Amino acid sequence: MNKKVGLQPGSLIYTGSIDKNTEIPITQYSYNNKSFNKTHFLYKDNFSANLKENFKTWIDIDGIHNIDLIKKIGEKFKIDSLILEDLLNNSQRPKLEVRENFIFITLKMITHNKALNKYEYEQVSFILFKNLLLSFQEKPNNIFDNIKLRIENNIGVLSSKDEDYLLYALIDRIVDNYFLIIEDLEEKIQNLEIQISTNPTKEAFEDILIQKKELLKVKKSIFPLRELVSKFSDVKVRDFIQNDISIYLIDLQDHIIIINESIDFLFNRENDLIQLYHSTLSNNMNEVMKVLAMISTIFIPLSFLAGVYGMNFQFMPELTWKYGYFIILIIIFIIFAGSILFFKKKKWW
Repeated sequence: MNKKVGLQPGSLIYTGSIDKNTEIPITQYSYNNKSFNKTHFLYKDNFSANLKENFKTWIDIDGIHNIDLIKKIGEKFKIDSLILEDLLNNSQRPKLEVRENFIFITLKMITHNKALNKYEYEQVSFILFKNLLLSFQEKPNNIFDNIKLRIENNIGVLSSKDEDYLLYALIDRIVDNYFLIIEDLEEKIQNLEIQISTNPTKEAFEDILIQKKELLKVKKSIFPLRELVSKFSDVKVRDFIQNDISIYLIDLQDHIIIINESIDFLFNRENDLIQLYHSTLSNNMNEVMKVLAMISTIFIPLSFLAGVYGMNFQFMPELTWKYGYFIILIIIFIIFAGSILFFKKKKWW
């Protein structure tokens, strides 16, 4: 984000870390309920799109790091520089904006890299025209493979619907993936709860803080979607969205509400984990202090007896008793055993 400081609005600066020389795969899908055509190429110098009459068109662009490509797309489809600026900003807050001839949507895709055991965040943007959908990802990703397969094999209603339904399907796929992230976070929190309850180590507490930081990042990426989806009911947006997908958008909004509520619930559980850690640590410390207190209680009278008869004054009574030593040992044993029985009866031991 610091790359853009001081520049005028609409300046096209890619804020990500992908090498600008990395090739960008571009795939164009032209389809209807009778036929399907797929064109795949790598962007080098030219960008072209062949829009066919009576066909829905989806152009999937797997890269936003080439500013020349983004400029050419902007020129070809008359996309203003402010939208292109948001498109190139991979830290852009999820939002929906309306223009005269298109709507622009950007949001975050979150995937779990199991090999590295970390979450990866990628900006995904969509530009919906009345006869065309452009999608932009930061890098190639297989999360939309199921939708592509449905188009190629004419499965379900996707091929018979317009591009607005395709837009819904792509957003819904991203949202469905959020549920997998939520499940994974919940499993990690449950494991931390068990670990803290049994062994509240310093490492476990550090894991809680790391988990909480990750959850905050997830919340920041997902929370704005509630506002984004609510804008689908806007009159200007309705020019690009058909009424027959309204029920799907309502379902999508319900999913986002559930996800946000789940994140809030997990966030509260993270706070409870911190309290549980301190409580468990405090309870363990109390147990240690309890044992030390009982040991002290047992040995205080014994130390008193040993101290009295260890003074060796000349005229102390009982010093000349033949069995005095054994009597003191018996008294010490009785005090020791009595104290143990008393503690056990009180269930303190």
